[in-house]
Amino acid sequence: MAFQVTVVLTGLLVGWIRKGSVWDITNIRIRLLWLLPIAYLLQHISIAYLDGVYYELSIVLSYLALMVFCAVNIRTPGIAWGLAGTASNFLAMVVNGLRMPAYVPAVEHMAPSYVPALMSGHYGKSVAMSSKTHLNFLGDIFSFQIHPVSLLSIGDILFAIGFVILIQHAMRSGRSANNSETLTRTT
Repeated sequence: MAFQVTVVLTGLLVGWIRKGSVWDITNIRIRLLWLLPIAYLLQHISIAYLDGVYYELSIVLSYLALMVFCAVNIRTPGIAWGLAGTASNFLAMVVNGLRMPAYVPAVEHMAPSYVPALMSGHYGKSVAMSSKTHLNFLGDIFSFQIHPVSLLSIGDILFAIGFVILIQHAMRSGRSANNSETLTRTT
């Protein structure tokens, strides 16, 4: 959660530095926005409450919903980064039985109490990274050290970059509308 809050605050700060306005965020046109809460809810439910085929179905549907959202909005600044991050995470999970490889030293650094559960099979959607897991470089290899601490993958970072770009673009969306109105009135 701290990572997501940091990403949003960074986007707002960049938007503010670029002379954008929080009030202009509502001017941006995003299609199928309702897919985002559904995707995140499916992911939360699958990780927290499901196992077996129900876990697999729910996690696949959540990633497909995210990728459809990104594909439909691909021309919006930042969304291509989000799609790259989402696809990267999904690929890492697909080749590892729909589990995200987690770098054990990062988990130890983040929360030592999680290591036994991780080593005994999996913890949430994570599986202990080893020589038997694939595409480990796409797994959760970074530890974000702001409370509550969390693990991050390259895909998470790509998604975050896209979200910062999207927020600052949205904050400036009213500015371009105002500039075109001014241009129309002066001609």
